[in-house]
Amino acid sequence: MVVHKTKIVGELAGNSLLLPDLVAEALAANARIKYSLSWLQIAEEASRTGSLAVVRSLEPERAVSGLRNDPLFEPPDGVRKVGDALEVPRASAIVARALDDLARMRLTTEAGAAAGTIERTLAASFRAREDAIRRSIRLDGDTLPAGFVAMLSRPPRDGIDSLHGLVMDMHRALNAITVGLSEEDIAGAKVYRLLPADKPLVAAFMCGLNRTSPLKFDHPGLATNAMRDDDRLIIQNDIGTTDVHVLIAQIEGVNLSVTYSDIHRARLDFFLRRLPMLSWTVADQRSEGYEEDAYCVATGLFNAADKAALEQALERLGANIVFLIDWNKARKSLRRLVSKSEARAILEWSADKEIGHRGYLEVGADLLIADLLETVSKATGGFYTSLSSAVGQDGAGEFLKEVLRLASEGLQNDRSPTAIRDILRAELLARVASVADRIVEVALDHAAITLDLGNLVRGAILDGRAASGALAARAKRWEALADNEVRRIRELCGSGHERSWREIASAADDAADNFEETAFRLQFLNGQISAEVRAGLLRLAEHAVAAVKDYVRLLCAFRNVHRGAARQEMRNFLEFSEKLHEEEHATDEAERDVFACLMRSDVDAKTLAVVTAVADALEEAGDALLRTAHLITDHALGEWFAN
Repeated sequence: MVVHKTKIVGELAGNSLLLPDLVAEALAANARIKYSLSWLQIAEEASRTGSLAVVRSLEPERAVSGLRNDPLFEPPDGVRKVGDALEVPRASAIVARALDDLARMRLTTEAGAAAGTIERTLAASFRAREDAIRRSIRLDGDTLPAGFVAMLSRPPRDGIDSLHGLVMDMHRALNAITVGLSEEDIAGAKVYRLLPADKPLVAAFMCGLNRTSPLKFDHPGLATNAMRDDDRLIIQNDIGTTDVHVLIAQIEGVNLSVTYSDIHRARLDFFLRRLPMLSWTVADQRSEGYEEDAYCVATGLFNAADKAALEQALERLGANIVFLIDWNKARKSLRRLVSKSEARAILEWSADKEIGHRGYLEVGADLLIADLLETVSKATGGFYTSLSSAVGQDGAGEFLKEVLRLASEGLQNDRSPTAIRDILRAELLARVASVADRIVEVALDHAAITLDLGNLVRGAILDGRAASGALAARAKRWEALADNEVRRIRELCGSGHERSWREIASAADDAADNFEETAFRLQFLNGQISAEVRAGLLRLAEHAVAAVKDYVRLLCAFRNVHRGAARQEMRNFLEFSEKLHEEEHATDEAERDVFACLMRSDVDAKTLAVVTAVADALEEAGDALLRTAHLITDHALGEWFAN
């Protein structure tokens, strides 16, 4: 744009005729003001840390703001404290520049009001606010009073205005003016002053945006406008309703720069991970973190290899914006149901699958899950106080992914929230039943390990020689595997109706522990014990192993019972429980026979101690399996009568 020509045209025809150029200049002024505030904030931070590295970290943002070659914005040397104030070289010039740019933005809004693209009263309010802000600024050279930078940069609150607040409001007005000036529509984007080469780039961005924008449902936002500003194509998206939640993409040749501001650091990090092809830097506005009255700015740069790569990056950028809407609200809701890391993983997954989280929020979010848990508790006779208590810790995350998917797809297919809730209720009921099946499967895996331990002990006694340390080490490894299966059962059963499996698993694990203890003690048994004593230990081990086999049969029969069995199947189940009684009595008798044999034999004290300990451990394994059978029987009868 030729400045003198613009001035003459403005004098002759008024600024409304120059609105496209004025808007371009105002948007550039907006970027410079934001960078000026960042520069002052980081300079203030440098006074506390004594390092200018934080200032230099703003270089990418400085380049995007068009200030790369402006010496005024070089890192400030000699920042120092003067009492409660701060002396920053060139600070007064930077503040003056920001006020000049503020006036440039305000003049553009007045031109927009004259052209009828925004309300005149709105433009008049901007002038009044600007005048008040100018009156509030009193600088003594480059000395900044305590709290001065915060006064300029804070969002307006409690009726107290700020320069930053005025800039945000005028930026929204500029977007409204841009829409009113649009020369054409490209796939929903309002555009003007574009070159022919710009249109495919805007179309690529809108291709991604339009593919995912239905996932916002009735939430406002995602309005897009684009314009040509000298050598740059600028694409803006309003994202949602938050003042500082803004995204601006600038394209020069095949180079893309993206400026993204957000009040939530977690959401900003999420968005940056969605666009790994950009090289990102983040300007920290506060060293103590990001609160809701603060914001942070990320600047991403991508040097595309060619136009096709640039269009692909723009499409991906557009497609990911919808996932920012209410992201923090969804994260907090999911956080009430699963861990922080799991909540973020679910949101990452929903974005990867282009499912989104807005549907989940629309149908009730965590309040819906609480309602589903109450319904399922009544239907199953359980008591599910949390999602993990119903479907286990791993199952909670998987179920929530299904909730997000079904809610999103259901709303897109015009299903009512009530119909979607019914579908989710059926899904949760099925998963609760599935958890019970998985618990039994894991219990069977544990029983298989216990049987292996029993056979290991039985084989060592049958061998007739003293057991080696290698056998004890193998038993120790297998016992650790059994512990892992118990841990899996505890994670699955939670605190709901299946919580009795915690006690069942613990009792069954006592048998595994006793077999492992037997293997450990056998290595100290003299290989020269009498054949009668060895035969007694072998009979005891065989009864203990037989008890494990009956326990496996009991678990298999239980699978039919808990799914709703006929009377005959319940009788079969109880018969296996009775066999465990018989095997427990047999182990008691066999243990007494070993003791009696020892009393009749002439054995040394060491052999007496080891044989007695081995016999006791094998007998206790039988006792543990009988306790397990009692617990499973009680659980099965409770389920059977409930059905």
